[in-house]
Amino acid sequence: MKLNVLRHIAFSLCMLQITAARSQATNQFELVTDRQKVSIVYDKDGVALDSIAAHLLAEDIERVSGYLPTVTTNQNAISGNAIVIGNQASDLIQSFSKVSKPQQLAWESYSIELIKPKNGSITNALLIAGTDARGTAYGVFDISEKIGVSPWYWWADVVPTKQKELTLEINSFQSKSPKVKYRGIFLNDEDWGLQPWAAHTFEPETGDIGPKTYAKIFELLLRLKANAIWPAMHPSTKAFFHYPGNLKMAENYEIVLGSSHAEPMLRNNVDEWDHETMGDFNYFSNKKEVLKYWEDRVEEAQNANGIYTVGMRGVHDSGMAGAKSTEDAANILNQIIQDQRKLLQKHVGNPDEIPQVFTVYKEVLDLYEYGLELPEDITLMWTDDNYGYIRRLSNAEERQRSGGSGVYYHASYWGRPHDYLWLSTTHPALIREELLKAYDTGADKIWILNVGDLKPAEYTMQFFMDLAFDPESFRKPDSYKQHMTDFYEGIFGSDLGAEISSLRETYYDLAWLRKPEFMGWSQTEPTRPTHLTEFSLEEENPQRRAAYRQLEHKVQELTNKIDDAQQDAWFQLVTYPILGASAMNHKYLYRDLASFNAKQNPELMQNYQDSIALKQQQIQELTKKYNTQIADGKWNKMMHSAPRNLPVYKIPDAVLADEEVNRKYSKPVISRKVADFSDAANFKEGFPQELTGLGYSKTALQLTPVTQKAYSATDFTGNPVLHYDINLEQSLDNAVLTLTAVPNHPITGEQQLQIGVQWDDQAIQIIDFKTQGRSADWKTNVLRNQARASVNLQKLNPGKHQLKLIVIDPGVLPDYFTISAKHQPLPYTFQPQETP
Repeated sequence: MKLNVLRHIAFSLCMLQITAARSQATNQFELVTDRQKVSIVYDKDGVALDSIAAHLLAEDIERVSGYLPTVTTNQNAISGNAIVIGNQASDLIQSFSKVSKPQQLAWESYSIELIKPKNGSITNALLIAGTDARGTAYGVFDISEKIGVSPWYWWADVVPTKQKELTLEINSFQSKSPKVKYRGIFLNDEDWGLQPWAAHTFEPETGDIGPKTYAKIFELLLRLKANAIWPAMHPSTKAFFHYPGNLKMAENYEIVLGSSHAEPMLRNNVDEWDHETMGDFNYFSNKKEVLKYWEDRVEEAQNANGIYTVGMRGVHDSGMAGAKSTEDAANILNQIIQDQRKLLQKHVGNPDEIPQVFTVYKEVLDLYEYGLELPEDITLMWTDDNYGYIRRLSNAEERQRSGGSGVYYHASYWGRPHDYLWLSTTHPALIREELLKAYDTGADKIWILNVGDLKPAEYTMQFFMDLAFDPESFRKPDSYKQHMTDFYEGIFGSDLGAEISSLRETYYDLAWLRKPEFMGWSQTEPTRPTHLTEFSLEEENPQRRAAYRQLEHKVQELTNKIDDAQQDAWFQLVTYPILGASAMNHKYLYRDLASFNAKQNPELMQNYQDSIALKQQQIQELTKKYNTQIADGKWNKMMHSAPRNLPVYKIPDAVLADEEVNRKYSKPVISRKVADFSDAANFKEGFPQELTGLGYSKTALQLTPVTQKAYSATDFTGNPVLHYDINLEQSLDNAVLTLTAVPNHPITGEQQLQIGVQWDDQAIQIIDFKTQGRSADWKTNVLRNQARASVNLQKLNPGKHQLKLIVIDPGVLPDYFTISAKHQPLPYTFQPQETP
């Protein structure tokens, strides 16, 4: 089986390769053979993580070979081949070799070197030496991957291929440092999976997410070469500091502890702020109690490896209490941050040197832009809009801040206009585009991914962490395809990896049009009932059902080819999400058909209603299997088929008499990809760039570098222009051009999302895709994952015409355009169409 080697990661250029053959070559290192049984030595004076990593490596070797190596701190107690683990500067490592340090004290890097000691009983020594504790651990787990142990061996039950003899080919090297300094996850909305699973199945002795669970999470983070955590913090879970073992576990695993945008100073307000004894969480009226609350935690955590969230919001993801205006809130925030830094000065050290973040989330963006006096060393934490589109990034001036910036990004979300807590469907192409945009505007200090319950976001988490480690290796727009192939090849074998990757890509493509959780066309907060879909009955409904049926057939076909040992992993990583998404889609597509036939064909309506019930049952059966059958019940209570019990998860009414069920559209005269232009002028080298996988056409265009200043919106001389030659064979009265785009946001606070449209020699009209806050337009855009804007073209005559799209703002990502009659209903999906 091909090993889980993610080629895009820079340090994997060492090309450690597995071979079962014996060899006397100097770069061959025998771990387990008839002649050698490797031992592991770690630094007795090192940190706890050295010991943890050494013992985990021994267990990994046992998983592959059946042999458990001796693990010791006494090199004189062993003989033969040994793996030696420690800091590059430690006496242990230096006693074997003066490890070269081309990158002095490079953050989280490591070297691997194979030597023959001149003295002692060790025959060959494989040195794994880190510049710091996590660097050492990354080197250890790099070896684990090379022998075939996936980072997901425990969290997704990926079983390594057994090998009777285990030999590594070693090419000595020094790894690079990760490009993003802090890379981690936020455990959030854990009420429906992670918390009940930990409480009832994995850690009943705690009855909660406690140190045993966090140890497994921290191990996974290190295996993914990540380093940071925002702990779970919903009312169902006790605060991280409630269990002393949690902090001790974070210290042992060298995990950097932070807290979410709503939890300043490492506090968990939901669990720890007691209104009865403390009063209102209000800095205007209750400053003394709030300040003491923060100081108690700073004093308690003074020796923790932490990143402090500064500022203040409400108790739980709400606006600040007590402020009567934006001016009030901004002024008090300035005072709050000064007071928080004084606490750090008093109990921890120089606040200029202590990692701090100010998370610009929701209404806080308005306060920031109003004019906060934010100290330069504090990291600006930009956020997405909860649906994968980053609301704002650093402008040229902000990029000069010593604290830099970072990104908080969602792969799971609870809230309006609708949750998506069940399945993980954020497209890797979107994650790549948005996070590279962030990186290119200086956001390289901290990236945090909201993974919800962690499962079933396994691949998303892997992709995010690999992207954070080395964004430069994802420059090609289609790089996510190779990453997916490598991921699935590493688990299920080189003969199946490409097929599985293609399967998963289609899953993401279909969810781009509509996430499974959004198929009820309902909204929440407040919760509203489901409605008929907007897919046309004649074409789009059968097209979508056929696409999902094809996925189901492919899953069934591949299930028979998956090794028995990997069937549990296959179900978790592929079968459940794909079959679950298919059943949810069919449920609502059948509801449309049932409603349409309610009056004209009651028997057919009943058949569709039966199919709806069958699909609902299928979701329940899949979920029951996940919880009680795979991995011998290991994941019981981890998967919930109806988070928050929203209407979309129920059996929908088959008949909705008050809705229009005969959904039809007339094909536009023209429907063409923006990528299919006739000519392009004035573009910078490399642009426009086709963004594989983005948009309904899967070929949306990036028109400029993300750091490009906006072009003129009045004098268009010199603006980049796309030309489209169009031949009309019919006249069209009151014509409308509709341009669609990826529903993102302006890159910086000074920009819009404008693009110019010109038909022949008519006046240039300007479209702006920018949305305001949580407006109705924004809600529509994120639920359908598309922005639309139209301009009137008046009457069009037959013959040759030219359309021009004129670049103004750098953030616009156009997808496709249509030309149709005014008031003509358009397809929900992209239906390519040229004039006959």
